[in-house]
Amino acid sequence: MDDEIIGIVPNMKKSKMLGMSYDMFTLIATPDTTIMAKVTRAMLNQVIKDSRAQAKAEGKGFFGQWGAQISGANKYAERYVNMSAQTALAEDKANFAIPNSTISSVKVNKKTSTDDDGITQTSWETIIKADSGKFKYKTDFDPKGHLQAIYGNRVK
Repeated sequence: MDDEIIGIVPNMKKSKMLGMSYDMFTLIATPDTTIMAKVTRAMLNQVIKDSRAQAKAEGKGFFGQWGAQISGANKYAERYVNMSAQTALAEDKANFAIPNSTISSVKVNKKTSTDDDGITQTSWETIIKADSGKFKYKTDFDPKGHLQAIYGNRVK
């Protein structure tokens, strides 16, 4: 497996239990392989703890630490930038790899819904079709540009 990471797409949510809850994954791409790395509560807690400690070491007060904690939770995927793909794959038993040569298409669909209070929410559904199956994820941002940089014209 070529270990050079060429793309990372964070916050890929996989629905479970009738869509009422989800597992979160980070897509990590190398030239040959796509790794879906599960984000665990322990990982998020460690990133938050580290962000808070760094802010405290920089002399920031309560609100500075709180802000660092929030932004740290949103930046957890950055940890994969300096990690080998093999290490990322081995990090959790729920992580798995898909050979890029087996991915036939990646579809991104924009979904908009309005709740009872008239508040509109937008999300994007990403469907990765590979020889091993179809993988569906939702994100709160449009991942199409990231995915095109990785998979080129297979992204629709």
